[in-house]
Amino acid sequence: MEGLLALSLWFFAITHLDTLVLLLAFCTDERYRVGEVAIGHYLGFSIGLAGALVGSFVVAELLREFAFVLGFVPLALGLWGILRRGTSNDHYTRIVPSGRLGRTGVVTVAGIGLSGENIAVFVPFFATLSTAELLGVTALYLIAAGVLFVLALFISRRPATANLPEWVEEWAAPVSLILVGLYVLSAGWVVT
Repeated sequence: MEGLLALSLWFFAITHLDTLVLLLAFCTDERYRVGEVAIGHYLGFSIGLAGALVGSFVVAELLREFAFVLGFVPLALGLWGILRRGTSNDHYTRIVPSGRLGRTGVVTVAGIGLSGENIAVFVPFFATLSTAELLGVTALYLIAAGVLFVLALFISRRPATANLPEWVEEWAAPVSLILVGLYVLSAGWVVT
């Protein structure tokens, strides 16, 4: 079980780097209150997680033998990220004006928007888990989402001293997605 929890945390960490950047942007924007960002983050995260859970049930019931093929999704996303190296990452940090949604709604919608890649990674992973494992991983992810918010809040309150090295921004997320895709593909080929 410890191995599964470690793997689950690794998947969470690599799929939520963009969420951390987005939360930092909201936490440093003086127009957004801490509560608005926290509630919006949890709503967006929960909707994305629910989508992954529903997707995994569909895959587990209808496509169990072929679930590993979904590993091509994070693999393709990672390769696309490497091919797009050097282009602007503004789409991660651009804050949408609140308008009619309200600030909490804007954070929620932004969180849902970032869930696509996460769902692509989580669906094939969740489909391989037993019910007890899935409940444990879901609880772990709900806790990790809170820790992620606290981390973003803590970082946003610290004075800026340095940016991330360029190689981290350009290579970390794509390479991690490729590794996730290869893991899902290899796990499926071993099982089938």
